[in-house]
Amino acid sequence: MNHRVSRRDFLGALGTGSLLPAVAAGQAFSAVDAPTVSRDLWAWMRAQLVLEPGLAWLDTAGFGPVVRAAMAQGFRTRERQSEDFAAFEAEATNADAIRRRLADLGDFIGAATDDIAFTSGADEGLNIVAHGLDLQPGDEVVTTTQDRPGAIYPWLLAARRRGITVTQVALAGVAQSPDVIVGRFVSALSAKTRVLAFAHVQATDGTVMPVRELCALARSKALFSVVDGALAPGMLEYRVADLGCDAYALSCHHWLNAPYGTGALVLTREARARVWPLAVVEPSGWQTNDRTGAAFSMAGAPEAQARYGALTRYRTPDLQGIGLALELQRAASRSRVASRILELATSARRQLAALPGVELLTPSHPSLYAGIVSARFAGRDHAALVKSLADEDRIVVGHVAQGPGSEAIRLSLHAGNDLDEIDRCINALRRRL
Repeated sequence: MNHRVSRRDFLGALGTGSLLPAVAAGQAFSAVDAPTVSRDLWAWMRAQLVLEPGLAWLDTAGFGPVVRAAMAQGFRTRERQSEDFAAFEAEATNADAIRRRLADLGDFIGAATDDIAFTSGADEGLNIVAHGLDLQPGDEVVTTTQDRPGAIYPWLLAARRRGITVTQVALAGVAQSPDVIVGRFVSALSAKTRVLAFAHVQATDGTVMPVRELCALARSKALFSVVDGALAPGMLEYRVADLGCDAYALSCHHWLNAPYGTGALVLTREARARVWPLAVVEPSGWQTNDRTGAAFSMAGAPEAQARYGALTRYRTPDLQGIGLALELQRAASRSRVASRILELATSARRQLAALPGVELLTPSHPSLYAGIVSARFAGRDHAALVKSLADEDRIVVGHVAQGPGSEAIRLSLHAGNDLDEIDRCINALRRRL
């Protein structure tokens, strides 16, 4: 059975009111699968995701529903693994197979195969960097008040353990331009600063940070730059290699819709020389001899994966699903996906701005926002508001609560969402305000 919805079945289903997985040969997505008419394309893309019918999922920043074909493939892969573990290991975890999967992801995100290691998501990648850098007591890491808990706490743990200092740049208020953001970082740097860490897309207010400019700032000061790319892949069109960062940690289970618990860490060759691995089961990638002193060969394994990906072999079935998620993005066209997400976010922004007592927290500068819009309502319990939307209207949005005065609701839009779902959300909010 094929667990993707083909273009033929989708178009037929439009007339019958049903969207069932097709029974046909093959699993791969391609451009010929995708409808050319925009309205049909986005409905087709949504039909490929495992999502409860009638549920308006407007919280892709919290979780991206999984591509049905990838979920089915994961089951079949685990079945094969259990049937003949030795044969499965030989075919699925050998260096060539891993290199092919890394190369596929690298082609999509714009990174060299040898620079990528699979992880369980951005949080694992950020932990590898925070605990792998040889920082000394008194060394400073500059980050922001708006970074996700998974991005800030690895540095705070390192501060307690090693005596480093973590400075959180205040990004309160809506940024008016990229220069304003860069200026705040410049003001925070000191002679002791060693690391600049920030998000590609802020989870709190959806700000798309000026990554290239901040990485250029880091290079000019000989600082190690770390980018939390958890929310960027599948939302934005970019190449990691063009950003100029030393380390880039990403998740594949948000806008890419790959299985939950998949991601990658990208480290340049120079950065790999400075970052120790977090977990090892053999000397591969970090020393040249085994425990007996005999020479150890990496046997053609991709460099970053050999050094930092020791534990990803346990996630092989899920990691294989990344390929199908990437195929879906390519079939729909990455540039069309990014444009669609921006279109939806612009509509949500416009309608939210018309609600009573609202304060939009997401910047309006065209280079500083994409698929996330956050809003605060004066005198409202935002947690209760989010809960009532889910319980009573079957509309799921995010709840932002990070520090005093930061409470808000967050709409994070996927290409598979539609304008009707945004209208449903706005009308439901209006009834409560």
